Amino acid sequence: MMNLEKKSAGKAVALACVLACSVPAYAISIGTYSLGNHSDGSESPPAYGLRLDGLLTGASNEEYTFDFDHALSNMTLTYDGTTVVIDGAAYGGEDIGSGYQVGTTAVWDIHFEYIIGVSQPGDGGLDDVRVDTDYNNFGSLSSSLGTFELADKADGSNMSFRFGDESGSGHRGEPGISGWGWLRHGTDCVNESDCVNVQYSDWLFTASPVPVPAAAWLFGSALIGLVAVKRK
Repeated sequence: MMNLEKKSAGKAVALACVLACSVPAYAISIGTYSLGNHSDGSESPPAYGLRLDGLLTGASNEEYTFDFDHALSNMTLTYDGTTVVIDGAAYGGEDIGSGYQVGTTAVWDIHFEYIIGVSQPGDGGLDDVRVDTDYNNFGSLSSSLGTFELADKADGSNMSFRFGDESGSGHRGEPGISGWGWLRHGTDCVNESDCVNVQYSDWLFTASPVPVPAAAWLFGSALIGLVAVKRK
């Protein structure tokens, strides 16, 4: 009877380990990340995590930025192994140097999905998650100031988004996990000609992993299994 209990207990622990420990050792793990401003934005202060120049007027000198660290902002990124979803609310306005132009600020609902071209090279660094595509992934943002559509835009190497942990070096001097990539925006992105990149339109944010309740669930499941075996 004792041998049976030991074998069953071992199986319960082994199962929990298989579920929890079989995830590849990438720098970017599957899960949800809380997003913040990057310290090296080209138009700051105020600091930002997203910039969409010309958003309200179409003019290249309108530098419209979104403060991901604002008290009214709550932006997240979720990675499930095949897709990247950026979602939440962010306070934004036309950047005039040390603040925002009066009458241009609002809290924006933002949603973007990278579904096509997502890969994870697994080098544990700069390109731990990347998207190689152009005008294949879409999103939107809306506020009291209007509703606009978003589309991804590739750089010269056909890459439109990166999300990686560069450890000591960091992206543009930022340690830890960063996300950056290029975007088009317009009132109608069904037609590519109406969805443009005005001077600068891009993500540039930092990210921190949000604790995953599933890990605690797995540990709890193993304990429950041990208790059940002991009772038998």
